[in-house]
Amino acid sequence: MEQWRGHLHRIGPLLVLAVGVAALVGAVGLSLGSLTEPGPGLWPFVAALLLTGTGLVLLVVDDPEDYEPFTRGSARIAGGLAGLAVFVAAFEVVGFVLPAFLMLLLWLRVFGREPWRLALGLAAAGSIGLYVLFDTVLGVRFPSDAVAGLVGA
Repeated sequence: MEQWRGHLHRIGPLLVLAVGVAALVGAVGLSLGSLTEPGPGLWPFVAALLLTGTGLVLLVVDDPEDYEPFTRGSARIAGGLAGLAVFVAAFEVVGFVLPAFLMLLLWLRVFGREPWRLALGLAAAGSIGLYVLFDTVLGVRFPSDAVAGLVGA
């Protein structure tokens, strides 16, 4: 592990670079078109190119002294990202309200260390409020929602 300690600061730029390259491939798959008649992938390609370039620059010139060491608090960040990944997967299966409620509850209670009563109230209000805002007010259609279906929304 000691041999890697001096190179751990490279993880972030490598992740940025990997996401940028994946986005480049995805954008090309959408068809770039031309400058006079741009295809649906042109602007995502430009954004992905900038992201990839940023990753490359950070990989080469990033100073390891700019980074804080990994601590137990770093695991909280990984937990937050894992919660977000579970939210995205559950969103496709059961809709928005329940996954949003659980994610807000996780973030408020575990990461924000809010008391249970406040966390439950804010998670319920937040998930229902966001559902009403996007589904009703803005007309953004979500996958069929198990909870909203139970209450007739």
